[in-house]
Formats: sequence, structure tokens, C-alpha cells
Amino acid sequence: MVVKFGKSPGESIVQLAAEEHVTMVVLGTRGLSKLRRTILGSVSDYVLHHAHCPVAICSHEHPQHHHGAASQ
Repeated sequence: MVVKFGKSPGESIVQLAAEEHVTMVVLGTRGLSKLRRTILGSVSDYVLHHAHCPVAICSHEHPQHHHGAASQ
């Protein structure tokens, strides 16, 4: 993989996905609030709206939100 300087991470991912003819892009998310995501931008949001292939966005489950674990 070649990282091209001067491009945003989202632009680089979309371009690389097109060049490599990938069948799907899988990304993680940091779970920013709507306000922070609006101000800072979101790589996953950019890729979701600009990639020419399916995009899967995975979020990390925070321990305090896990309902299946026993309380201590």
C-alpha cells in the first residue's frame, strides 16, 4: 500500500479502494459525538459517501454498554 501525502485519509482510502478494485471497505469508528464529527469530519462518513463499493462501519462496544456481563 502506498500512502499519498497531501490527501485526507478518507480521500486516500477511497482512491486506493478504486485503484485496487476492492469488493468492500471495512472501517472502524471512534464514536465521536455528532457535534465533534461535524466539526472535525469523519473518515468513515467520507468513505461511506464517496466509495464506489459497499462500506461496513464497525463500532467498538464500550464495556459500560455491554448488557450481557454480570455486574460486579
